[in-house]
Amino acid sequence: MRNPLQVALDFAVARSQEAEALFKEWAPRVDDPEIQALFAELAAAERGRTEMFSRMTPEELTARDGESPGLADLLVDVKAAPRPTLDKAVSVAIRRKGVAVALYDRIARLDGEASSFFRALADEDRRAVRALEAYAKRLAASK
Repeated sequence: MRNPLQVALDFAVARSQEAEALFKEWAPRVDDPEIQALFAELAAAERGRTEMFSRMTPEELTARDGESPGLADLLVDVKAAPRPTLDKAVSVAIRRKGVAVALYDRIARLDGEASSFFRALADEDRRAVRALEAYAKRLAASK
C-alpha cells in the first residue's frame, strides 16, 4: 500500500499541473486585463507549486506525534469539461481551489516540517478563491 502522504503529494502535483494549464489557456482569452493578470499570476503560482510538491517527501509532512493524516476524503478531483466556457472554467477553478485549501489545511495541522508552507498555501488559495468569486459575479452580472 502506498504511503497516504505520497498519494497526497502526487495528487497535489497533478492538480497543480491541471490548474496551471487551465489558467494559461484562459489568460489570453479574457478581455479584462485585470483578470488576464490574475490568471497569469495563478498559472505561475501553480507552476511553482508543482516544482515544490515534486521535490517534497512524505517525511516532510509527517506529524511529530504520529497523527494519522486522514487525507483520503480530501483527494477529490473536480473535473472540467473538455472545452469549458469561461464561466464554467472559473467555477471549476473556484472548486479546485476550495479542495486545495481543505487539503493544505489538513496537511498543515499534521505539524510536520512543511506545515507553515502549507498554511501559507491555504491562505494564498483563499485569496485566489475570493478574487475568482468576485470575477464570477462580474461575469454573471454582464450576461
